Amino acid sequence: MDETVPEGHLARMKRVGFTIAEKAIESDLIEALNDALARLERDLGAKPAMNGFEGHHTVRIYNLLAHGAPFDAVPVHAAILPIVEGVLDAGCLVSSLSSIAIDPGERAQPIHSDDQIIPLAKPHAPVICNTMWALTDFTEENGATRLVPGTHLKPSPEYGGQYETIPAEMPKGSVLIWMERCGMAGARTAAAGGARASR
Repeated sequence: MDETVPEGHLARMKRVGFTIAEKAIESDLIEALNDALARLERDLGAKPAMNGFEGHHTVRIYNLLAHGAPFDAVPVHAAILPIVEGVLDAGCLVSSLSSIAIDPGERAQPIHSDDQIIPLAKPHAPVICNTMWALTDFTEENGATRLVPGTHLKPSPEYGGQYETIPAEMPKGSVLIWMERCGMAGARTAAAGGARASR
């Protein structure tokens, strides 16, 4: 099945729990997001949270929709929203929009699923669908998110457990989309110029 159209992406998500829409976002929007985030990081004095989950070398900014354009274009993008609606439905709601900038020297985040603390029997029908927009190239060396394929079909992964993972390597302008039941984690960074994303 063609994974460049929503139906192909949905089929892949059913199989492995995630998909990547490569170069789905127009370059002028990516640059506008990068410029706006650089300004916000400066104006807000954003610093790492200094904990094992959010990171010691990772800068996060939450509630980006409160800052208006260009962030308001993210939840309704025509290339991505149909895939999210295919996982959930057309009545889905935005729960958060944040940025993640991983700097060199970050340690790996514990493996987890985003429904880990939701009191539902696992596996269950999707209740959350996440997207991560690559505002830079994502490589294994610069901190591409790591995923555990197939865990969306099983009970929640053990928090911080050891699993065979794959990096969500993708070029700038691509979008990783995954079900909340899929085991994943932020990766350690070895390269200069870490990954930057909007989620």
